[in-house]
Amino acid sequence: MLEIRELYASLTASAAISTVAFFWLYFSRFSRRGVLWWAMAMTCYLLCLILTTYRGFIPPFFSVLVANVSATAGYVFFWFGIRVFFSRSLTRKVWWCGITLIMLVIIASEITLFDPRLVTSKVLITSLNYATINILIAYELIRNARQSNTAKGMGGINLLNAIIIIYRGIHIVRTESFNLYFITGWTTSAYILWTNASLLLTTVGLILLILEELNAKLTRQAIEDPLTGLLNRRALYSITPEDFLDLQNTHTSLGLLMLDIDHFKLVNDTYGHIIGDTLLKHFAEEVSCCLRSTDILYRIGGEEFLIIAHGVSPLNTCALGERIRKHIEQTPLVTSHGTIHHTVSIGYTMTTPDDTYLKPVLERADSALYYAKNHGRNRVEMSLEAA
Repeated sequence: MLEIRELYASLTASAAISTVAFFWLYFSRFSRRGVLWWAMAMTCYLLCLILTTYRGFIPPFFSVLVANVSATAGYVFFWFGIRVFFSRSLTRKVWWCGITLIMLVIIASEITLFDPRLVTSKVLITSLNYATINILIAYELIRNARQSNTAKGMGGINLLNAIIIIYRGIHIVRTESFNLYFITGWTTSAYILWTNASLLLTTVGLILLILEELNAKLTRQAIEDPLTGLLNRRALYSITPEDFLDLQNTHTSLGLLMLDIDHFKLVNDTYGHIIGDTLLKHFAEEVSCCLRSTDILYRIGGEEFLIIAHGVSPLNTCALGERIRKHIEQTPLVTSHGTIHHTVSIGYTMTTPDDTYLKPVLERADSALYYAKNHGRNRVEMSLEAA
């Protein structure tokens, strides 16, 4: 059976490994929002555990005050890192909450140094502080988890930490020898072993969160147009026959509108590709303004776009196309080179019960667009095959 001090030494080794891991992540190409906060948190934990391991061999000022403040700062930094990772700002309220928690521990530890009889108050305040921050961390993880089981699991670990910390604080206060830090017995040993396990699980969990975000980013890059931020051709062709049938079953009918900016090549030749790119972004934004939240807009080519409208009739789809056409005609792009008036040709079609996959529907929409472009442009035409 390991002695308590040896158990703390093993916990210190785990904290050292986690600290090195997060600083390596911070300085590597895998660095993400919040990693620096986590590295600083692990550094604080490591300092606290070193001082705790050698408690009784170093002055109480370091082994009590600095250790407790380091532990609290570590929890607070970890909380900050979670918020930053999930793109939540560190508001003034959050900063003041963190500072208040650290100040409470400083005051409680100083009182203990001057009057050891008040150690009960210090233990209770410290335990409540640690439990509070663990609950705040769990809240941030669970509310931002979305589909991430990793984040949900880490939130559960922090909630369990809060319960264990409160239980241990009560146990220390009720023990006759509570003024001795290294209380022997299975409860203290179990607490240290659990802390060691939760520290390693947290480190692994944070690394998995980073990998999940990297994977999600790569997925977005693969299916998003980098210029407009719309879904691209790859995303469109990733719709499987099963997905297409599900869409049909859910929304009864789908309207597909193929859009092409008229004489876009002339804009590029006259004003240059930078203005051309600006026009594409402007066009995407203006078309998006005309759509419902359920409609999906894709950029499938240079100046070609596609809309999939859910649960619409041919009349609704035609009206949507006309609304977009008029809006684009009335919303020119204003640049330093002058005002660029532009129009759009639109071809649309409807899905039918005979459509079992997307390709023939796209071909009908493209045929309707071709007809619109060859009959004067700036118009909306329906595919005759779906009439």
